[in-house]
Amino acid sequence: MFLGRSRKSSNGKDSPEEAVDWKAVERRVAQGGLESVPHEIHLDPWTHLYASRMSNMKGSAIRAMMGSAAIPGMIALAGGLPDTRPIELDSVVDATRAAMVAEGGWALQYGPSEGHRGLKKHVIELMAEEGVGIDYDDFIITQGSQQALDLIARTFIDPSDIIIVEAPSYVGALQATSGYEPSYVAVPMDEQGLVVEELERQILKRPKLGSAKFIYVVPNFHNPAGVTMALERRERLVELVRDYGLLLIEDNPYGKLRFEGEDIPLLRSMDENIVYLGTFSKIFSPGLRLGWVIAPRPILDKIVIGKQAADLCSSNFAQMVLEHYFERNLWQKNVERLRNVYRSRRDAMLAALEEHFPDGTTWTKPEGGFFVWAKIPEGIDTSEMLAEAIENKVSYVPGSAFFTDGTGDDHMRLGFCYESEERIQEGIKRLGKVIKGKIALAKSLGIKE
Repeated sequence: MFLGRSRKSSNGKDSPEEAVDWKAVERRVAQGGLESVPHEIHLDPWTHLYASRMSNMKGSAIRAMMGSAAIPGMIALAGGLPDTRPIELDSVVDATRAAMVAEGGWALQYGPSEGHRGLKKHVIELMAEEGVGIDYDDFIITQGSQQALDLIARTFIDPSDIIIVEAPSYVGALQATSGYEPSYVAVPMDEQGLVVEELERQILKRPKLGSAKFIYVVPNFHNPAGVTMALERRERLVELVRDYGLLLIEDNPYGKLRFEGEDIPLLRSMDENIVYLGTFSKIFSPGLRLGWVIAPRPILDKIVIGKQAADLCSSNFAQMVLEHYFERNLWQKNVERLRNVYRSRRDAMLAALEEHFPDGTTWTKPEGGFFVWAKIPEGIDTSEMLAEAIENKVSYVPGSAFFTDGTGDDHMRLGFCYESEERIQEGIKRLGKVIKGKIALAKSLGIKE
């Protein structure tokens, strides 16, 4: 894939790399749709038919940036793609064959809306390892945890309802909830995660927050911030939601990917009324689109109704393949491999940041997960800088994508999950050069001292 019209290079052949229309890239990034930069403007004759909520819905900046990865020579630090390359493909073939032999035509049929019991057995085992005891009726299988976010939003949010999120917050959660037109209240984070004291202060100052529909947090190896919520804050947060009768949503996609430090108990392990989201995408394969949501029974009953309306059921075939893969206990070996891979790439990124980023830049030092969250010197807008970075064949996600109020332009999310150590180092070097160039330009214009 390339963007813009092809033109002839010096050897007379079409040159996609030379043909990239970077102004078009910049425009489409700003609009949230890099994957399909049009050659012509197309009028939309159906504008008057769209629901008003569509005006609140925007394409994911991260999904849009995935298109840039196809540009020749691009070093993609923007995405959060789990690395599936270490998976032994023969084991997946064996699991697929075993599922078809054991289940026959049933694997190709509709399944229960709540999920395939054989796979649910393994979710129960996974959660038991995390100190959370559940039964088959305490959760359902979803199309990744992203579907669970949409179902929760559908279940709880009416227009103008208050929901409380972290600042920054996972952009997929903001995207899943925005269509239901909530009023966001964002609570800041620091190196120990959500600042629970600030949340409590805001609730005391604004009593309406005590009637918020829910609080949404990513406590482990946060996306995008990379930080982990401290134990003391988890305990205080659980006390707070009990005191005010608030619903707490715990999203934990990266919890199994700790490669440094000690595990911290899940919020769900402290209170069975907490709604918990899990996923197989990070510990096995995002391509199967399988996750789960644990919730109190009355809430789960409503979520099941929403799922039936959305897709009837998750793929029976995918669930049975995953069941047979887990039966062979191969996933633990794969996760351990991934921990080592991600640790090495994280180390490469942190070392490169120390070497190539300018003074005045700060960044988080994650103990697991996929992301580093960097703050660059004041006065440099990471959204405006993105087009120049892409010209230099390196991508990132501007920080503003993760805030509900459009702030965060002095931050960027850097993913270390997919590119090799060498390419990460080169990508950070290129990015550091772009930032330093912006600083030098600002100084020459008298904008920055």
